[in-house]
Amino acid sequence: MNISPDFSPSIKIMKPYFMLSGFFYLLSMIWLFFINPQNELEDLHIIAWVHIYMLGFVMMAIFSAMAQLGPVVVETKHYNVNVFKYIWIFLTLGLILMIGGFYINMELLTYGGFLVLIAMSIYSIEFLLTLKNARRKTSITNAMKMSSLFLLLGIISGLVMASGFNGYIDINPHSILKTHTFGLVVGFVILLIMGISIILVPMFGSAKRISDNEFSNSFHTLCIGVITMLLSPFFLTIYLEYMAYALTVSAILLYFYQLFKMTTSRKKAVHDIWAKSMYVGFSSFVVSFLLLISYIFTNDAHILKLAMWIMLVGFFGFLIIGNFYKIIPFLIWFQIYSPLIEEQEVPMLHELLPQKLTNLQFLFSSIGLGVSVLGLSISTYSIFYTGAVLLIVGAILFFISIYKIFERNL
Repeated sequence: MNISPDFSPSIKIMKPYFMLSGFFYLLSMIWLFFINPQNELEDLHIIAWVHIYMLGFVMMAIFSAMAQLGPVVVETKHYNVNVFKYIWIFLTLGLILMIGGFYINMELLTYGGFLVLIAMSIYSIEFLLTLKNARRKTSITNAMKMSSLFLLLGIISGLVMASGFNGYIDINPHSILKTHTFGLVVGFVILLIMGISIILVPMFGSAKRISDNEFSNSFHTLCIGVITMLLSPFFLTIYLEYMAYALTVSAILLYFYQLFKMTTSRKKAVHDIWAKSMYVGFSSFVVSFLLLISYIFTNDAHILKLAMWIMLVGFFGFLIIGNFYKIIPFLIWFQIYSPLIEEQEVPMLHELLPQKLTNLQFLFSSIGLGVSVLGLSISTYSIFYTGAVLLIVGAILFFISIYKIFERNL
């Protein structure tokens, strides 16, 4: 892979994304005290929390990482890198309006959703145009393309739902809830994680990368599964839903096997903060995956709630945080310090990371995850909120860590 600083945007342009991602992660942990975990997943306050977490933390993190890593992976420049100066503004304003819609006036949902759609459209279109000029066209490139298309479809379905809630169009918004969730969580986030991890796990974990043909198996299976779910509201609903579940399960099992091959190929395992975060993240993925399979057969709402909590906070959370600790120092070092190598002494990558803070963050967050899962499992919500307090401490340490990395070096 040819890594060039010309391929990725300036770290200064992307700084707001990294900082806002850390801020919304902290906000979402604090917001846990404004929801009742005993309520059903359809409760508007719980849905509001999910949107703060997914749009504010996860989407900002993905945009920041993909703006930097995507062009490097395919060895080409951004089609128009300047759009990243504005995407975060539309996304943040849209999220604020959507939260207002959940808590104050439902009409704000449509306006907020429209701003979010603008942000996602700009990102997706620019990214697809960037990939069009890719020098390396592989299954991972295709995964990035398809994830961008699923992102647009997922956001459009969400906007249709908001319009249905407000009576702007004659549709039952609950009928496309699974399409909206599946398109975004599986079609965009999980597909993108699967594709990029094929690059990052070997790069950061000193493992052997699998071939593109091997990844193609899980990639194509997952895409067919998502497309099947997107078609399910229109005909053969229950049959297509279960077919989508079966295809998705098959794709993830294939991915687990590919991940196992990569991790067992490591000559030397380094248990740094990134590796420890990956251990928690992928262990959470396995647990939530098994719980979701159980939910398909039992239709138990409590199992679904527990699976989604572990998926969001355990898998998405630790995966993003762990990779931030690798990506941000690397980008700062690459753009700020690498040109100075022959002129002066420059810091090593690990020296850019506040080690004590990140280790404390991992400790509080991992214990908080375990305690909150226990509280949710046995429906003892004093234990759940104890876990939430620990997660808040971890989130504060995470935000401070990101701030210190940028403050010291930019």
